[in-house]
Amino acid sequence: MIKKVFLLCLLSLFITVLSFQTAMAYDPNWKANQQKLFDQIPVKAGDVIDTSNWQKVKDLLPESILGYVKEGEFVLKIGEFKHDYSGDEAWEKAGEMNRGKYALGSKKEIIDKATGKFPMYIYGKPFPDLDKNDPDFGIKFMHNNAVERGRGGSANQIGPTLFVSEEGLDRYLVSRVLYTYYWGQREGEVPNPNKFKFMEIVRLLDPYDLAGTSVLTHRALDGSPDRGGTYVPALRRVRKTSGLNRSDPFFGSEFVIDDSMGWGGQNETMSWKVVGEKVMLCPKDDFHAQSPDMMTEQPNGAWKTTMAIPPLNFGYMDKNWSGAKWAPNHAVWVPREVYLIEATPLDPYYNYGKCLFYYDKVAGVPAYKIISNKAGEHWKTLIVQQLSQVWDNRKTISSVSWYVCIDDRRHHASISPWRGNWGNQEYEPFLTLGDPNVKRADFTFEKLATMSK
Repeated sequence: MIKKVFLLCLLSLFITVLSFQTAMAYDPNWKANQQKLFDQIPVKAGDVIDTSNWQKVKDLLPESILGYVKEGEFVLKIGEFKHDYSGDEAWEKAGEMNRGKYALGSKKEIIDKATGKFPMYIYGKPFPDLDKNDPDFGIKFMHNNAVERGRGGSANQIGPTLFVSEEGLDRYLVSRVLYTYYWGQREGEVPNPNKFKFMEIVRLLDPYDLAGTSVLTHRALDGSPDRGGTYVPALRRVRKTSGLNRSDPFFGSEFVIDDSMGWGGQNETMSWKVVGEKVMLCPKDDFHAQSPDMMTEQPNGAWKTTMAIPPLNFGYMDKNWSGAKWAPNHAVWVPREVYLIEATPLDPYYNYGKCLFYYDKVAGVPAYKIISNKAGEHWKTLIVQQLSQVWDNRKTISSVSWYVCIDDRRHHASISPWRGNWGNQEYEPFLTLGDPNVKRADFTFEKLATMSK
């Protein structure tokens, strides 16, 4: 009986995914295009890459990750998408309506050509026609990505940050993230007296000695550095902060604030340069390679991520695993066309040197961030898995399933699994999009202290 119910559930999921693919597919030839990528590389779906055959993928991975495979720290399972990994056609059409409408200002911020001022609202890609010969191609690509991230509107998210050493899990933090966007969200232009792109609050829930500590971020439309504040319960007051500390470690982890979703910083704080494009193997968790996240509507109108997914499996969770304790063993590695985009900090006091991003050309999201120190030496490797989500008659790629930041010098890593069980039932990761309980009036210094009590 249980087996029959399970099979019926699988059949229902397949029919639902198929119907959404027909209605929302941006690239109707995605399956054939994926096969063309496989035809260009010496591996196929189902292959396993380890120390015995790593040479097969020597041109398909960043150097640091290839090193993990050579040393036996990672074992790669080659996989494929069973669905179109892109947004929906409505977003692309909205971008077409923006053709010729926007330009770059003196700080490389987005401005309205007609007025010469920054726009209060953008929907669709602001730069739908990117020219590879344009010296500003890099930052225009990044602006497209930043606006598209706003499609989630207002969101509420809980997830952990795991500190993992060569011995295993050292400790963890659990945080709640609230954010709301003014650009990219579908409800249209809303009152924005402070002229922000988005606002965010990160509040620690666990462990006890850090619970209530909160960080507020305001990002301005004019491209100026982020502003915000930090509330520390022990001090019982809010301390104002500037965007200049976004390269500081996030509560002692390998992540910095700007590592959020691969890149969570202000585009105008970097110089962007496209240095190549190629086919690479990119990590996706095995469950979401099979299907988008089919979110469900809640009684209050919010849309919640699918909870009934298999647990993520990192190395430290498997007592029989002999590789790196932070290895994402639940991942499959899928061929994708990527842009290699180099980012150089404009602030001389920024803690990172040059960073090399690998951005998916179709999905417009990063798979890797290779981080150098100020001396130009390799420092960290950031691996990012972003997933597509079907909700409220749209398909977006605007949130993370998991990401791992590896300090290759200390041989230590931090993991943020935002999907699936990670071992603490009290704080099971979840995400809601379009959440009416996330109110823009709450993103103030006064509310920051109140909600942290």
